[in-house]
Amino acid sequence: MPALRSLPEGVRLLWAVSASGSYPVHVGEGLLGSGFWPLPGRRFVITDSEVSAYHRVSGATAELRIPAGEEHKTLASVEQLLRGLAAAGMDHDDHVAAVGGGVVGDVAGFCAAVYQRGVRVVQVPTTLVAQVDSAYGGKTGVDLPEGKNYAGAYHQPSAVLVDPATMATLPQPELAAGWAEVIKTALIAGGPLWERVRAGAVLDRDLVLACARTKLAVVASDERDSGRRQTLNLGHTVGHAIETATGYRRYRHGEAVGLGMLAALTLSGQSELRREVAELLAARGLPVVLDGAVDEEAVLAAVQRDKKRRGGRVGFVLVEGPGALRTGAPVAESDIRAALSSLR
Repeated sequence: MPALRSLPEGVRLLWAVSASGSYPVHVGEGLLGSGFWPLPGRRFVITDSEVSAYHRVSGATAELRIPAGEEHKTLASVEQLLRGLAAAGMDHDDHVAAVGGGVVGDVAGFCAAVYQRGVRVVQVPTTLVAQVDSAYGGKTGVDLPEGKNYAGAYHQPSAVLVDPATMATLPQPELAAGWAEVIKTALIAGGPLWERVRAGAVLDRDLVLACARTKLAVVASDERDSGRRQTLNLGHTVGHAIETATGYRRYRHGEAVGLGMLAALTLSGQSELRREVAELLAARGLPVVLDGAVDEEAVLAAVQRDKKRRGGRVGFVLVEGPGALRTGAPVAESDIRAALSSLR
């Protein structure tokens, strides 16, 4: 197979640039089933038990699966997959194909980062969350009981293959969860993307492209989260804490991030913008109220253990307006409690 085949009709090509180099992002309907593949060499697919029923990569040397769900984003799954790759005979000239949503992308990317000290990976996102956010930027990792994404590595993909048609197989709650990342990205971008989303954007290839361009532009200027990239964590500090406190079983990632955005807007003193964002989330079927059974003290404790803390202090992403965000903001514990209470 040649290193690169001609692009199918209608496919858009973007280039992701970072300090680690550049890689192509291919976006187009029907791309996964077109026979196009962006890299030469043998491909070893990592996917999950649900995605594998709908989406297959032709010409794969082997396919390894983990059970679906955030609760399986663990070191135990990584060990299982690494041993599976070794048993299947994967060597350093081969590459991993991560076919699935954010969990699969993070786990497969982490496996690629550590297998034989690093092999190439092609991200093939099949969910809205992954197509607009998590497939780009090279963050990989798994969860520990102590916190979300506590073990991980930066490992940029060698290519990303985005087929928006794959989202037609998503259950409605999973598709809804992806809208939290779309709204978050629009808030970060401001301008035309925010206006489009607040007006009730239709999910299509162009919306995916607009969100991807926003994230790629941010990562290009700050690959390792030392500055501007921290804006992408909007809603994630409280969102990750909610996931951790509920054992990664009560809320999908996007649902928790949506709640986290509302908490961040409360902390930002943006009551009117919070109201608008809550309406946008609710319109997509996302929760805007925290389940009464969730232990606020457990959420608060998880916030204080957030992996992004520096010098023992957790810095929040606060919003001054669409397209205007502030990172590393100190927030008093009493204010965090008040923001959590506002979710009741």
